[in-house]
Amino acid sequence: MTSVSERKILKAEQVGLHYANKGKVAANIIEHINLVLEPGEVLAIQGPNGSGKSTLMKGLARQLKPSAGTISLDGQNIWNMSIVDFARQVAYVPQSLETPHDMTVNELVRLGRNPHQSWWSNQLSKADIATIDSALERCGLTRLGTKKLNELSGGEKQRALIAMALAQEPHFILMDEPTANLDFRYQLEVISIIKELKEQKIGIATILHDLNLSARIADQIALIGPPPSASASSIVALGTPQEVLKEDLLRAVFDVELAFVHDEKSNLDLYVPISISK
Repeated sequence: MTSVSERKILKAEQVGLHYANKGKVAANIIEHINLVLEPGEVLAIQGPNGSGKSTLMKGLARQLKPSAGTISLDGQNIWNMSIVDFARQVAYVPQSLETPHDMTVNELVRLGRNPHQSWWSNQLSKADIATIDSALERCGLTRLGTKKLNELSGGEKQRALIAMALAQEPHFILMDEPTANLDFRYQLEVISIIKELKEQKIGIATILHDLNLSARIADQIALIGPPPSASASSIVALGTPQEVLKEDLLRAVFDVELAFVHDEKSNLDLYVPISISK
C-alpha cells in the first residue's frame, strides 16, 4: 500500500443530494451536509433506515452529483477531476456488486488496478501483481483467489470487495454497510481490517447500524436524522462517540428507548434497544 505522505482532505460543504425523477426537479433526500475526512480517521455514518446514509455515501464516492454545495478533495471539486484521478485516491465499497457469474476473487481484486493501468495496455506489472497479492493477504483471501464469487460466504464476499478497494491504493475508502448481514465473527474481521487501514493512515468513512461498533472504532460519528419540520434529512450531531452517543439524542433520532450498560473489559458503554418510544 502506498503511504500517504501528503495531507489529503475529503470535504463536503453544504451538500444536498437527490435522485433525478424522469427529468423532474426532485426534493433533496439529504441537505446541509458538512463533513471533513482526513487520513487515518474513521468516520461512522449512522441514522435510521431511509435517512439518506447510502445517498450521502454515493455523493462522497462521486456516484451521485450534489444538487447543492460542493464535495472536494484537497480543495478541488471532485466533479472537476477525471474519473481515473479520483479513483486513484478514493475507493468505494458497495453493499453488493453485480459481477459475472463465473468471476473469481482474483479477477475481482484485479479490477482495483484499473485506475493505474495505461489506456493502451491492461497487462499487469510486477508491482501490480504485488499490490493485488498484498490486498488478498491482508483480507485473508490468499487461498480463495481462484474461487468463484458465487461460492463465497457473505463475509468472504465483503472481504473480497474490500480487497478490491485496497488494490486501488487509495487515500480514502468509503464503505456502505460493510458489516450488514454478517455474523459476529465476520463483523469482527471487517472491523479488524478497518482498524489496520486506520493505522496505515487511510481515511475511512463507513455506514454502520451497530452503535456499539461505532463506539469501538470511530473517531467521528455523523448522526443523520430528519430535523423538526424539515422535508430532508441532515446531520443532527457530529463529533466523537462520547459527544454523539447521548441517550436523549439517540432516543429522538431512532425513536426507541435504550439501556446503557458499561462494559468493564472494553471500558465502553454498550447501547441496547429496549422498546419503541411512545
